[in-house]
Amino acid sequence: KQWYHAEFEETRRLLLKKEEMKESRTDTMQQLYKHVPVLKHMLEGLQSADNAPSSFAEIEQLAREAVENVNGSGPLYVEVYDDEDPAKEKEAEQKLAYIEQLDEFLREEDYKTAAIHAASSPGGFLRTMTTLDEFRTVSNEDDTVVPSPLFTYCATLMATVPQHEPAPEDQSYECVAVALSEGRMDNIAQWIANKYLTLSRRTADLLLCSCQCRGRCDCESGTLAIAVYRDIADYTMTVHSLARQGALYRAIHFAKSHELGDPALMDLLGKLPSVDLAALLILEEGFHIGEVLECLLVNHNDSVFIGLLKLLDDNNDLREVLVADGSHERVQWSDFIELCLSLGEDGIAEEIQAFSISHEAIASAAASLDQPDENIEE
Repeated sequence: KQWYHAEFEETRRLLLKKEEMKESRTDTMQQLYKHVPVLKHMLEGLQSADNAPSSFAEIEQLAREAVENVNGSGPLYVEVYDDEDPAKEKEAEQKLAYIEQLDEFLREEDYKTAAIHAASSPGGFLRTMTTLDEFRTVSNEDDTVVPSPLFTYCATLMATVPQHEPAPEDQSYECVAVALSEGRMDNIAQWIANKYLTLSRRTADLLLCSCQCRGRCDCESGTLAIAVYRDIADYTMTVHSLARQGALYRAIHFAKSHELGDPALMDLLGKLPSVDLAALLILEEGFHIGEVLECLLVNHNDSVFIGLLKLLDDNNDLREVLVADGSHERVQWSDFIELCLSLGEDGIAEEIQAFSISHEAIASAAASLDQPDENIEE
């Protein structure tokens, strides 16, 4: 089979049409010479004369005038081949020949040579998704070849970036996907480090989703995802990815240094809840225990909820953070107490209840002091 890029189909069609026009003109002139033999000698004489017309088109025009109304047939029309830009036609013909050569390499299953041939095409005209898809088709036809023809092409495409330019976003994504499918993390790391790829959120998400770690992430795929998120300035996902790796201090510092704000850290706690992160937010970042507990409760993170309270209680920090809490009116402490009782943590429930009662009593007393005494006369 032969394949052609869509962008060259029209060029190929025009070239074939022009060839047909040439053949038609030749046939017409031969018929003309046959009926008017003297015309051939006239044209040859005009071409060799000192005052010959400047173009063959002018010669043909003279020929038309000379044989007008021959045998009563009326004006003779000879279709002239119009080649407006010979340089472009030659370039198109060379490109089509280059594509046919690639097709031959693929038919011969010389995939390495085919990959080099395509990736090194003049001006990079074959460095397209169409070419990548052709190698994908070949790979699907024979999945016993290792590495696959598709990976061979992707690796060659990347290796030749210094002579061309980084692969566009769609091809970059496909190259990373192919390398992941064949376990070639080393290649991906090299491509990212050398800036051979046009990075995108889609590529970063692909790397993150390929992580198979349960719990804390310590794989190369996760690390590469962080590198991509940072490169494309997706700082929220950078923070989340750092937290997945257990680098909580780095995640918090990164969020603060990029001015993501407290809501971003609360969002992080909601999506990646852990006792360590919750404790850090309360003890070192000054978050109120009430808002942290509420975030965990709303997201149904009961184990982290009770684990945080037990950690604070065991370290004698619970009473201190309760007293320092400034979110009392904004949260439902009764819900916290109820959850603690349902999980069998009666002692912690009693301490929270005592705090809640005392806080309400103090708030009530303060409110009464602010009310004017109606019995006092002015």
